[in-house]
Amino acid sequence: MGLASRAAAALVVGVYGCLMAASAVRAAGGDAVRGARVFQRCFSCHSVAPNETAQLQGPRLYGIVGRRAGSVAGFEYSEAMKAKAAAGLVWTPEALDRFIADPDAFVPGTPMVVLPPLRDQQERADLIAYLSGQR
Repeated sequence: MGLASRAAAALVVGVYGCLMAASAVRAAGGDAVRGARVFQRCFSCHSVAPNETAQLQGPRLYGIVGRRAGSVAGFEYSEAMKAKAAAGLVWTPEALDRFIADPDAFVPGTPMVVLPPLRDQQERADLIAYLSGQR
């Protein structure tokens, strides 16, 4: 193989590697459009409306990323969530990922066990990307 052929092959491998890395970053970061579809399993109990006043089973999720747990005014949180909030839980993307993956393992005693946990990592990333945009 000549020098030009090896350079071309190296370029192809390099471009392919960059594309794969970009794809992995996008997957890890999630897709908000797909996340809006994933949220359909949540909307019967949660709202993302900024000024929602209706009492749903779950708290309003508008602005959840970066918010202290248990801090939506007027919502009556479970004792389990109050304890996590008192321990300083902040809803970072990582904390949300752990909670959504297995609510009862992350907050033992949480009432959010009526739906099966969201085990699919990509769906969780997509959902968190969607929730991150609700500000």
